[in-house]
Amino acid sequence: MRTFCKGILFVIGFLVAFPMIFLSWLETWLTGNNCERAFSACKEILSIIPTPLGNYMRRAFYWATCTSVSWNTNFIFGSWLAHRNNKIAQRVTIGAYSFIGYADIGENVLFGARVSIVSGKYQHGRPDQRVNQEETEDENVIIKIGRNSWIGQDVVIMANIGENCTVGAGSVVMKDVPDNSTVLGNPARKVNLK
Repeated sequence: MRTFCKGILFVIGFLVAFPMIFLSWLETWLTGNNCERAFSACKEILSIIPTPLGNYMRRAFYWATCTSVSWNTNFIFGSWLAHRNNKIAQRVTIGAYSFIGYADIGENVLFGARVSIVSGKYQHGRPDQRVNQEETEDENVIIKIGRNSWIGQDVVIMANIGENCTVGAGSVVMKDVPDNSTVLGNPARKVNLK
């Protein structure tokens, strides 16, 4: 019964968000994936709609417009996906005011508030390019987060995180985190909890 009720709420969210979904589909049809202006405007509007209706509208919008986002992903108030090319598996919760660039997120992942997944370390070019005033080349990468991981509040992620991991609040992940690890700090380092 609970799944049925959630399905009904998802359909309602889809219908209410449909004008924005259609606008994003139209933009994709006209430009391919070369332009995300309509998508960006819609995601920003949807991010600030409160109540469970806002959550279901965000679910429906990302489910309909992104590469692969599960219909039962929770997008808490203020959270958003920067690009269409995101994959999010089932039973994921994206905490309030979280920002996701390019990501592939496994099932049962929980994000605290204000988590940022930036699209790699060089998404705005390499430092030597900027120092030499050369034209910078964006190097966006898809950040992978393994299933059953928990990401604490105010974490910044620039590298992959394995399965069954815990990332402590306020950490900055700059190197890949292996499966079954707990990391914390800036930069994030593996710790042994007893």
